[in-house]
Amino acid sequence: MRRLCPALALSAAVAITGCVGDPPPGGGGDDVDAGEDTDASADPALLSVAGKTVDYFTAAPLDGAQLSTEGMTPAASDVSDATGNYDLAVPPASVFYVSAARTNYRPSRNHPIRISDVSLMMTDVMLVSVNDSRRQHTSLGLTATPGRAVLFTNLIRNNGTPLEGVPLADITLVDAQLAPVGLGPYFFGANGDLVSNAALAVSTAFGGKARVGFLDLPPGTYTLKVTYTTGGGGGGGGGGGGGTPVIRTYEVPIEAVADGATLAATGGGNDDMTPPPGARTFTADIHPRLQKAALGGLGCANCHTAGGPGAVLQFDLPVADAHAAVMGRAGVVNPLATAALSMLLTKPLYEDPPNHPNATFLTALDPDYIVIMEWISQGAPL
Repeated sequence: MRRLCPALALSAAVAITGCVGDPPPGGGGDDVDAGEDTDASADPALLSVAGKTVDYFTAAPLDGAQLSTEGMTPAASDVSDATGNYDLAVPPASVFYVSAARTNYRPSRNHPIRISDVSLMMTDVMLVSVNDSRRQHTSLGLTATPGRAVLFTNLIRNNGTPLEGVPLADITLVDAQLAPVGLGPYFFGANGDLVSNAALAVSTAFGGKARVGFLDLPPGTYTLKVTYTTGGGGGGGGGGGGGTPVIRTYEVPIEAVADGATLAATGGGNDDMTPPPGARTFTADIHPRLQKAALGGLGCANCHTAGGPGAVLQFDLPVADAHAAVMGRAGVVNPLATAALSMLLTKPLYEDPPNHPNATFLTALDPDYIVIMEWISQGAPL
């Protein structure tokens, strides 16, 4: 499987090489790995992500769909019941994907789910049927290529409203060399299917959703980029009123599998709100983030606590003691030249297969990742 290695969008000007999922150089990493991952269960108090498995185009409940998570180990799985209901047991403070498979449907990878310290009980998982997928090609006068995937994306602002008015030229899907891939983009029209570019040139909401699609994607890992204008400075696509217009870009990691469907969404997540730069300290910026989700942290201390699976490195100690533990263990915080290989960043970063019980950062664009990276780049002060 491929490992995600997005470009780092850091407000601090730091030159970094290597993939953030790679192990750190030297001998320090094995010591931490062995102590941290011997028990694969993240937190004994698992939470539920539950809802219905439904058809993407009709919203009809689907029974017998096989669901599994990506981004945690061990993976959670379930089979939807006669009314489409499913229930996945997952560790708190996680970000992960759910993929679903069913007869006469494309293997469908849904947009990522984030869970903090409260169960999510109304989360739909969608599948795209083979027939509906084929119709998207034929309605555009195209012929589907065997082994290729489709991508359907819900364009959403950070405040949850449809992202309308975006021209086709401002939506791209590119590979690691920034070369366009697939056929598209095409917007979804009033009838719920893709329409020609001549019929619809800007994103428009129908039935409360503004959607865009790409067809015939070779299997691989890509980045969807959606550039838009928000009315207020720092609004992040929230649709707020006054202020100088700001141009922003959502960047969404996309993975396509042979004959599959990838279902994505912009906005509403952590990856599109770059924090303002500033002086970072362990006391003010890092230690609070390492605490349990119930205490406002990222959930790291669910495991990294006395008696927990990650007791080899405790994050819920007093601030000075936790800082000493982090700084004193080889590979957890690296020097500036290899800062992106610090295990404080690489371990909770999503990758497939996972190198950690669960993921906290979907990409290196996550604002919490950026804050920790800036702290390391500033010398990791207390």
